[in-house]
This record gives sequence, structure tokens and C-alpha cells, in this order.
Amino acid sequence: MKKPMKRILLLFTAVLVTGVMFSCKEEGPHKDDIIKFSAVINSDQTVPRVSAAGKGSGVFEYNKVTKSLKYNITYQNVTPTSITLNNASPAWEAGPIQFILADKPTGGQVQGAVTLSTELQTALILGGLYINIPTAENVYGELRGQIIADKVE
Repeated sequence: MKKPMKRILLLFTAVLVTGVMFSCKEEGPHKDDIIKFSAVINSDQTVPRVSAAGKGSGVFEYNKVTKSLKYNITYQNVTPTSITLNNASPAWEAGPIQFILADKPTGGQVQGAVTLSTELQTALILGGLYINIPTAENVYGELRGQIIADKVE
């Protein structure tokens, strides 16, 4: 290939790459103040493993400015002694209680908000926080749900 053709090809490539760079719009959860999370709560994730008919779900909104984590947790077919927010590292292990969200809850639903430290904010974003629902029969947890960020559309 001759030198002029190489230069034209190089110039064309540079213009194309520059155009692609400027047309990209930076979006994603890191740009929003509110990040949404959810949890599927069941006995499949418990540590140690148990088998239970109970199930539930959790919907969460984290405000990066105020560091407030709002939660709305529903459950059924279980009589909890408490509902806790735990932090595990690695995420699939059992971890210590960070907040007791409800003590001897009734009615199948728990709502509220907690303020997270910077460490817990990092754990939330990395998938290390989970909801634990212990019972009198399973004091380490009958149901568990890992809190995972929702997909950004």
C-alpha cells in the first residue's frame, strides 16, 4: 500500500474513533443518586442449609447522598423471630448482623430505612449484604435473600 493511502486510512480511523468517543453517553447507576436493589428470599441460600416452605422478596432503594437504604420486605409461610440485615464476605457465607430490621415481626411485611456506613455501602454495591429471617426452629436463618442491584435499562 502506498504512503498516501495509509495516511488516508489512518485519518479515517482517527475520525471514526473520535466520533465514537464523543457519541458515547455516560450512564449507569454510578451517575444516579438512587440505586434500586432487590432480593429473592428463600431457604435455598441459607447457611447452614435448611429446607423450608417459606419465601419472600425485598425491594430496596439506596440514596448515595444520604446513605439511606429504604427497604420493603415481604414474607410468607414463616414465623420469624427477627429480620436482620447481615454482611457476608464472601457473599455466599454467613455474616454478622449489621441491623435488626424487625424483632418478632408479624403481618408478613416489614418496611423502614437504615443509614449505611461507607463500609456497608461498599458491601451493598458488591453484593455482600443479605436479608436473614431466623425462626425458633432455625436460629441461624430459615430464609435468606442476597441483595442484588437491579439491572439498569
